[in-house]
Amino acid sequence: MSTSERKPAGSMAWGIAALACLGVAVGLHARLTALMSLHMLVQIPLLVLAGLCAEQAWHARRLAAGSARPSAAWSYNEYGIPGLLLVSLVGAGWMIPKALDDALTDWRVAAFKYLGLPFCGWLLRASLRRSNVVIKLFFLGNFCWMSAIVGMIYLDQPIRLCNAYLQDDQDWSGRGLIALAIVLPSCWLLVELKPIWRFLNR
Repeated sequence: MSTSERKPAGSMAWGIAALACLGVAVGLHARLTALMSLHMLVQIPLLVLAGLCAEQAWHARRLAAGSARPSAAWSYNEYGIPGLLLVSLVGAGWMIPKALDDALTDWRVAAFKYLGLPFCGWLLRASLRRSNVVIKLFFLGNFCWMSAIVGMIYLDQPIRLCNAYLQDDQDWSGRGLIALAIVLPSCWLLVELKPIWRFLNR
């Protein structure tokens, strides 16, 4: 199979993955928002992954068309720093219990969740492509530190922080955030092992 044949296939696979993530997040809305842990640690990441996979599909299609040069429209996102900063702020916002409550009762917050999070996933992938190892490590470390701190706060609170969810589920969400702070950098290290090794051996 030629390279030109593999690239459209890759684009289609990423597109299918994006639709699958979005379909599960939206189609199983009632089940995924029934528990705080599923809402925060499953549905929200699925919406972000939908946008990330969609951007990857779009990028693969551009490669197949021979137009892989950075678009002038992204010139403001130098080294991916503004985009990663925005995604980090949005991620921090969705760790606030009030945001989860409002997403269940306020249609405007729900609309932002279902439209804004896929956009953040798109922006995240585009920004990571423009950034180097040091920038990626900085933002990853900041996000994981924040996730671990919020998880410990959830576990230490004697009262529930979300009106829509019970105390036990809040504890599970805290454990999940701490686990995320451990698993995410481990997975990133496996993916970025070669670029890190090249950077250290300059």
